[in-house]
Amino acid sequence: MSAKEIDENKITYRKPRRIFENSGSVNTKEAYYVPLDNVTNTMNQDIKTMVDRGRYFSIFAPRQSGKTTYLNHFCRELHKDSTYAAVLLSFQKYKKLNQERFYAQVQKKLYSQLVERLTAVGYQKLDKIKSYLNHHRLTDHISFGELFEELNRLIEFKKIVIFIDEFDGIPRDELENFLTTLRDLYLEYKEIEQKALYSVGLVGIRNITKLIVGGVSPFNIADQVVLPPFSLKNVFDLYSQYTGETNQPFSEEAVKKVYEETRGQPWLVNRLGTILTVNVKPGTAAPIEPKDVEKAIQILLLERNDHFDNLYEKAELYKETFVKIVFDHVKYNPGDGDITSLEQHGLIKQKESKAVVANNIYKERFIETFFHDADLPGEISKARYVLPGDRLDMEKVLLDFKNKSIFHSKF
Repeated sequence: MSAKEIDENKITYRKPRRIFENSGSVNTKEAYYVPLDNVTNTMNQDIKTMVDRGRYFSIFAPRQSGKTTYLNHFCRELHKDSTYAAVLLSFQKYKKLNQERFYAQVQKKLYSQLVERLTAVGYQKLDKIKSYLNHHRLTDHISFGELFEELNRLIEFKKIVIFIDEFDGIPRDELENFLTTLRDLYLEYKEIEQKALYSVGLVGIRNITKLIVGGVSPFNIADQVVLPPFSLKNVFDLYSQYTGETNQPFSEEAVKKVYEETRGQPWLVNRLGTILTVNVKPGTAAPIEPKDVEKAIQILLLERNDHFDNLYEKAELYKETFVKIVFDHVKYNPGDGDITSLEQHGLIKQKESKAVVANNIYKERFIETFFHDADLPGEISKARYVLPGDRLDMEKVLLDFKNKSIFHSKF
């Protein structure tokens, strides 16, 4: 029998060609990928509609929520129309740069992508554009604004769309000037249809449209978009790609179980996909069932990984509020600093009028960690909280948290 093929109940298992991506952006040739559903603004317009209308907008998305993958896919789709020149920048590593170094990096990335795209579409005035770019250095927000004022004059019938990922990484001293420059460009050319800088999207964990700098909101002309988690259909489609390559199916109940426990958080969905197919039920065409998902969740809850470590640091900062939210005692208040911070990092979400933990896995992982860190009274045995399979009985844990106030000494 081939090492790549195992006969399971007359169905041949095949070794997968791709993986479930657990880190970084998804390369669709190497990892399973599904486009997100319902990425819209408050007027229910999708991002393509906003771009076509020349809108400026911000995209709110916690880290490891699939935003970079989404942007890469969107830019590829946008480039199917030769009118568009999409530029994707990232400020992730720029926070500590001085002004000169910051704008030098923006120039390097922006100019190279713009020239590459105009070359690819055979733009006739490319030499003139190259000549201008070779002589125009970006040194501050003034020169940044002048760049697009001149490109608006030089470039015809092309629309530059700029996405800036990890916008929170912009050097603090440049935040107000940079946003104000974008705002001024938008207002100046808003009524002009033929313009080079056509649309701008800023991506970060904060609501940039409501950001107050120097007593004013320099980007309040923008739409706000919240990047959603995977839908149940997304999870079905993602796992179906693995089934198509291997002949190993996921039962409908198993997929629903994954969705119920993760609420579609992309990293968790992909990580469970890996654990299920590599650790729990590898190399077989036997279907993955809900009991397999339970085993995979237990493995995941005991893992040390960057995803949990990063979230734990944030949960630890707002531990008291996080625990209160677990008890379902906290009204959702977008003006509350602790709630806003926990939401920005994807730990909690709004559900009707309440703030709730984003998913069951986060709830169990971080409450269990805080639970074991707490100074428990002697008569409380941790064993009484353990279910078969070594998972915590969350109802008992939360009941004792309420009745015995075991966190009292910690807070």
